[in-house]
Amino acid sequence: MKRKLALAVIFVVVFLTALVMTFPASHAWGIASSGIPGDAYGLRGTIWEGNAATVIIDQHRLDRVRWKLQPGSLWRGELHYQIQADLADGQVRGYVRTGLDGKLRMSELRLDAGADELVRAASARPLPLRIGGRIDAYFREVVLDREGNPERIEGMVNWTNGNIYFGDEYQLGDYAVRIDSSGNVTALEIITVEALLRVDGSATLQPDSGQLSGEVLFQAMEGASPDLVQGLRFTGLPDPMAENLIRFNGNINNPMGFRGELQ
Repeated sequence: MKRKLALAVIFVVVFLTALVMTFPASHAWGIASSGIPGDAYGLRGTIWEGNAATVIIDQHRLDRVRWKLQPGSLWRGELHYQIQADLADGQVRGYVRTGLDGKLRMSELRLDAGADELVRAASARPLPLRIGGRIDAYFREVVLDREGNPERIEGMVNWTNGNIYFGDEYQLGDYAVRIDSSGNVTALEIITVEALLRVDGSATLQPDSGQLSGEVLFQAMEGASPDLVQGLRFTGLPDPMAENLIRFNGNINNPMGFRGELQ
């Protein structure tokens, strides 16, 4: 297990970002395109303003869903909603609007959730490791076309108190990923905020296929446990405490096929 530790950390940081990018978008698309929030139970109110006790969209569960139409949007030929919903271990909220062009636009979209809960709720396939910590994501702008495909994504995903269980449990720290997407390519800037393992770099993600490539500076920081440093040496890093440039590629839908090369 320890031989793949470095790649596991890099993969988790990027995987969580990709997961968060698609999770709010798919739910908002289901709400906006159906007229009422998906398969809704315990409905109260109207399409103008109301709530639902539970909503099921693509087998994902949202509780205490609330929506409110912004009246002024009707004059512009749009439906502009403020939405909010509870997850099992968090919350999603923001603004969603549709217009005559059929596109779905989201702004000030915020997602807060436990990392493990988010993975279990939104990932299409189980991961070969367990992820801990909290996810706090903010999207300034998301634009989807008529079919629900992303045209534009701009935001930031934070993973705080991150840890993974990969044979052993590893406490990592806090990371952030800045997202800037236009068309079929998403640019990711990976930032170490405060962590025992430094992971700083950039990556390119193709949302349609899940293909991912990039490079990071990977380094064990002061305070990392001797067991962690020794485990990193087993991965092929001669000096984990030095700056190690790693180029990686793979597909977020196939964790076991993730590959990296020390430069």
